[in-house]
Amino acid sequence: MVYLLDSNILIYAKMDGMAVHEVVSRWLSGAVSDPANTIMVCETSILSFLRITTNAKVFDPPLGFDDARIFLESFVNHPNIQIFRPSAPHFIALTDLMKKLKFGGNMVMDAYLAVLAMSTGATLVTRDRDFKKVPYLKILNP
Repeated sequence: MVYLLDSNILIYAKMDGMAVHEVVSRWLSGAVSDPANTIMVCETSILSFLRITTNAKVFDPPLGFDDARIFLESFVNHPNIQIFRPSAPHFIALTDLMKKLKFGGNMVMDAYLAVLAMSTGATLVTRDRDFKKVPYLKILNP
């Protein structure tokens, strides 16, 4: 199976004070340890993880930068993990989808991930319900 992770999956998996931490952490651990799976993550999801988990306005206390870095290094160095970097045609497909679905503002990043998932055949793993607005997108909410 091919999965594309939304940043919220990384956040829930790491931040143990969150209500769904156990469920998401258990799912992610199982998915990563299955050699039949490919787990894709894009740079924006990695950067969002860093931006949100180390932000004192979001978490009290925030995750220390060294802890965030260690978590990410361990994660991205796993053999089943691929960091996905889109090509120029991806951005054309992104703007086409945004125009078609009348997305803007807060939906830009969701559209970005949706196009990545659809163009690679991946199942998008997220806890964000906004993705239900995208037709034909395969979604998994652990």
